[in-house]
Amino acid sequence: MKPVTLYDVAEYAGVSYQTVSRVVNQASHVSAKTREKVEAAMAELNYIPNRVAQQLAGKQSLLIGVATSSLALHAPSQIVAAIKSRADQLGASVVVSMVERSGVEACKAAVHNLLAQRVSGLIINYPLDDQDAIAVEAACTNVPALFLDVSDQTPINSIIFSHEDGTRLGVEHLVALGHQQIALLAGP
Repeated sequence: MKPVTLYDVAEYAGVSYQTVSRVVNQASHVSAKTREKVEAAMAELNYIPNRVAQQLAGKQSLLIGVATSSLALHAPSQIVAAIKSRADQLGASVVVSMVERSGVEACKAAVHNLLAQRVSGLIINYPLDDQDAIAVEAACTNVPALFLDVSDQTPINSIIFSHEDGTRLGVEHLVALGHQQIALLAGP
């Protein structure tokens, strides 16, 4: 079964394909009645806008690239899930590239994979030392990049997590629940 096109929606709604395009792109100069008619046709036909075609036409893409450690690990999968949830709320899409091997070159390869998909911005969720983070940022040509959990001394855009505060809050919570014996199991 072929995908539903703008022309299919236009024919179903009894409007021009340009009008459907204006509704899809949220143009302000469409009457409320026409917008409702087109949106109803889109829903009835299960129309899904072709974001790739929109990108090729030069439309602004809200596509966020995330380069991350393996999603088989708990923390990276939770972080990516939170990014995806918030992106959905903002009308953005997320594409993920996992860093398959260790090292800065593997991280750069994941970033290049995302840049090839014409992302609007990058989130790097991969442990890097200062010099490696700067090298990866240099690979993010003309695309804003945000690094998670790099050193606060690294001169790049980043979000820093306080492991001490997180641990303290966790322990306080467990003590408040009445736990008296608390163990920490940490990975490498």
